[in-house]
Amino acid sequence: MEDLSAPPATIQDARGSPHEGAYAGTIPHAALDGGLVARLRKKSWRFVGVFRDDLVLAAAVADVGYLGLAFAYVAEGPRLVERAWKAPGAVGVRVGPSDGASVALAPGRLVALSPTRAGGLTVSIDVPEIHAALDIEGDALPLTVVSDVSQGGGLPGVTVKSAGLVARGTVTVEGRSYTLDDARACVDWTEAVFPRRTVWCWATGAGLLAGGRPIGFNLARGVHDDARGRFSENALWLDGVPSALPGVVFSHAPLPTPWSIHSEDGAVDLVFEPRGERHEDVNLFVVSSRFRQLFGTFSGRLRDARGREVRLEGVPGVAEDHEAVW
Repeated sequence: MEDLSAPPATIQDARGSPHEGAYAGTIPHAALDGGLVARLRKKSWRFVGVFRDDLVLAAAVADVGYLGLAFAYVAEGPRLVERAWKAPGAVGVRVGPSDGASVALAPGRLVALSPTRAGGLTVSIDVPEIHAALDIEGDALPLTVVSDVSQGGGLPGVTVKSAGLVARGTVTVEGRSYTLDDARACVDWTEAVFPRRTVWCWATGAGLLAGGRPIGFNLARGVHDDARGRFSENALWLDGVPSALPGVVFSHAPLPTPWSIHSEDGAVDLVFEPRGERHEDVNLFVVSSRFRQLFGTFSGRLRDARGREVRLEGVPGVAEDHEAVW
């Protein structure tokens, strides 16, 4: 397992081929270029999850070309309050480049995720029964992964993720207000020309270890796994610095069954205990999506490419199972 290298200056070279690899750092103004077909098939989104032991706030803005999607939810223990909507033609929905703003706007509804000059993110949510104003600090070095998401088919994709960031602000759900002083957050920006059928599992979490040390992690299978096993989007953040984790296998089942996430070499050995889930199915005949995002806690062991090993006990986060035909 090789560790993360320094990022290139651009996502693609002069011929349009992706600079494949997993990198510690950002590529300025990351966004895919390409011809008309690539632009029509390109999907992009930004997601943010904010975690505290007693609370999860998650929001996303997505543009899949023919459709825009947005959601926001708050989980208080197993209780879930959510609002979501779809916009034909992605009207009112914009996902900018990796260092740009992502906004979904509809009558009486707003989700805005806007990067700051300091490398953080401002989160503004104003939807029925959920209102939030948060600042997520840019105090962790991001992970950037550029890959062929079709495993040899030549379709480029890029993701920029950060985990373990400090989040501060206020959240109001159904009239109940929370002040967040030391919550932890994970951020995901992704853009890719995905295959017609795409299936993935994903998990991310953030919190504090037993001694108070900040931690974040990202684990996935199905999208940015290099066909030759050279890299993936799996990483561990300790003290804001990411390092590579090996490829993993997800063993999952419907609620309330725990998930298992593990690697062949034992460097990743986690159990995810779900408390609840957000799910959404879309069936538009020629396109469809089956989406499950569960919120809960992670326990177990992680050991990264630098040999850093940690034990997790009840670290909050989310796990996702998604199958799309698009």
